Amino acid sequence: MRYAVAHGRRSGRGGAAALGAEAVVRLRSQGHDVVEISAGSREEAFDRCRAQVADGVDVLVVAGGDGIVSLAADLCAGTSTAVGILPAGTGNDNARSLSIPFDAAGALQTLVGGHRRTVDVLRVEELDRHVLGSVDAGLDARIAHRATLLPRRLGALSYTVAALVEIARLPRTPPLRYRLTVTSDAGAPATEELDALVVVPANMPFVGGGLLVAPDADPADGLLDLVVIRPLSPRRALTLLRAVRAGRHTRMPEVQVRRTTRVRIEGPADVLAHGDGEALAPLPLTVGVVPSALQVVAPALT
Repeated sequence: MRYAVAHGRRSGRGGAAALGAEAVVRLRSQGHDVVEISAGSREEAFDRCRAQVADGVDVLVVAGGDGIVSLAADLCAGTSTAVGILPAGTGNDNARSLSIPFDAAGALQTLVGGHRRTVDVLRVEELDRHVLGSVDAGLDARIAHRATLLPRRLGALSYTVAALVEIARLPRTPPLRYRLTVTSDAGAPATEELDALVVVPANMPFVGGGLLVAPDADPADGLLDLVVIRPLSPRRALTLLRAVRAGRHTRMPEVQVRRTTRVRIEGPADVLAHGDGEALAPLPLTVGVVPSALQVVAPALT
């Protein structure tokens, strides 16, 4: 088979390059044709990976965090090229959602095992951009942005620290006003205006460094899970933060989860939406699900 293995020189807190190089050696030892892509920027990685996908490579392997996984998903959606994931980032939410091991040995074994799983992707229509896990469009987006400013040594804890900082700011932060237009196969689009803290169209269960924001999300059901959390006090927000780690927050009255196929999110102009932890664009944005658009190399479902 033909593989392209991409990693950033500085991504994954320095571990992505070593993991990617190890994958190259392992795959070549098994007789596969392997191209190694070591990129110094997202733009360089995108261009070189795009060329490999256009050339029909069988598997595009990415070592790093959710950002480079999202880049690969965007390039490979709708093609015959599968995405292989070697988790070496801060959050690794997509790998976690797909049950890909975080340790190097387990991740490499999953990759060489070669089981392909077909999943849906999200498409941000205004950008013509595919996202694998989720789009953050509220306080969650501000948390994602703040997490990128914290020291990399914090790892996944950066999301928790960022969340605590944003929760502390709630008394001084005016409510976020949204207009959501939700489309499903069942009928015409329905529009609702509301105040909310969190608005997340999710394709995968985990968001924000291991938070089980959409616990019942199934990346192969042809639907997205729209998670909306209404305004609450800082004390109540801390209760929610504890609950979300176990996926119990959906029982709280401030939380609403709807399964749908498309949502247009209009809201505060100062909210910069994030996709898989990467900055996308200010609102408004429209997010739809593209069923069975991508193949990923992941453990077989049991």
